[in-house]
Amino acid sequence: MHINEYVVKVASRCNLNCSYCYMYHHADQSYLSQPLLMSEQVVRAAAERIQAHRTTAAHPYVHIYLHGGEPLLFGKERLAHFAQTFAEVLGEDYHLGLQTNGVLLDKEWVELLDQFNIGVGISIDGPALHHDRNRVDHRGEGSHAQVERAVRLLQSSEAGRRIFQGVIAVIDLACPPETLYAYFRGLGLLKFNILLPDNNWEYLPPTPIDSVASYGEYLTRFFDCWLEEDNPEVKIAFIENAVRLLLGQKITDAFWGLEPVRIAVIETDGSLEPVDYLKICAEGITKQGLNVLHDPVERLVQT
Repeated sequence: MHINEYVVKVASRCNLNCSYCYMYHHADQSYLSQPLLMSEQVVRAAAERIQAHRTTAAHPYVHIYLHGGEPLLFGKERLAHFAQTFAEVLGEDYHLGLQTNGVLLDKEWVELLDQFNIGVGISIDGPALHHDRNRVDHRGEGSHAQVERAVRLLQSSEAGRRIFQGVIAVIDLACPPETLYAYFRGLGLLKFNILLPDNNWEYLPPTPIDSVASYGEYLTRFFDCWLEEDNPEVKIAFIENAVRLLLGQKITDAFWGLEPVRIAVIETDGSLEPVDYLKICAEGITKQGLNVLHDPVERLVQT
């Protein structure tokens, strides 16, 4: 098996303090011992390890997602160096993406990301009433106005439209699915996705629920919104993956199906780890003792 998706944590802190965050508000607090930002040495080592691993794959194309924390805290100069390093080492057959809360996004960021052809996704949980319930800053103030501004900034220029990859929202049962769907479409979005909260039986979702079935009912109603609009231009990965599974197709996704997950995480200190959703379960659960500074990606596949 080969890894074809990498989540690269270029920043290990965030300028928001979202109540449901799997990185900072669950069992694993190992981020406290990690560097705030990824060093140039780790950036190059990550690029070289990815390149070495993919040369042995039948299909060498890889997706690399800059993540955090908040990746824009990495800064424009460091991000440009990151992109240049990966271009130098990988050459071709790869895609760079970035998932951001949008608060720091400005025109200069848009131009820089477009220069390096880095796709941008925005995290926004619907209208202000619902978004600001969970996605707050470290003073407890809502971030919706800043995030919606970032969405509109991307929509307002050719450069922004080239790199804009849509939005994602974490489901909040207090926000009706019809409201969430209508909000996204009202923003003119054709590509958006919904995520279930990252929780388990010990750490239940922050929204009180009568039963787990409440989420199934929510998803069904959201699906009905999409079905009733009957617009093939609207792309929702959660729905598309569900339909693909129903049709018997295979999906190599951490959430869906039974296929091996082909995702690796690289932390700011170079730690090479499995999918980070596992951090909700226990302290240090993703730690394998591996690091791109001295271990090939194959070691992670073998663990």
